[in-house]
Amino acid sequence: MRIARVLPWALLAALVVFSVAVYPMLPAEIPRSIGLSGQVEHTMKKSPIAWALLPIIAILTQVLIEWIRGSLPRNPDRFNFPGKDDLLKLPAEYHPPVVARMQWFMDAVSFATNAIMIAVQLTMWHTARGGSSQTATLMLLMISVLMTPVLFLLLQRVTNEVDAAKRKWESRRNPLAS
Repeated sequence: MRIARVLPWALLAALVVFSVAVYPMLPAEIPRSIGLSGQVEHTMKKSPIAWALLPIIAILTQVLIEWIRGSLPRNPDRFNFPGKDDLLKLPAEYHPPVVARMQWFMDAVSFATNAIMIAVQLTMWHTARGGSSQTATLMLLMISVLMTPVLFLLLQRVTNEVDAAKRKWESRRNPLAS
């Protein structure tokens, strides 16, 4: 199994284990939101559900991404990207390399999402214990902002794979044109 498949699940497991392990050490009030200054803006009473909310969201997100990823070989139309119409015009026999690239992209999205979830939970834990998290908060914002162009660059690989499949199909359909 490729590392791209294992890494998101490993991050999710780390998030859950970390959240369970530090729960007993949390104070009676835990942060609900942290401002850009790194200071707690709102708190809530410590409860298993309150502390587990982020890991629960991460698990549900991971399951959704996996469901979409698993359904792509049968339903490549569930993946929206600029070359979707071109892909759907191609015969199904040309879809597998594109679908494999789509699945790889979904793994990258899953990794990025889980990495951010861990960073948020670590920041919440640090702040709950009385620490200031201005640097962590700014880093979290920077990572989130920088993740967008990186994911768009990775998405371009899916479009490139569609273009390659399209060229291959056209060269087989019309061998004299190549």
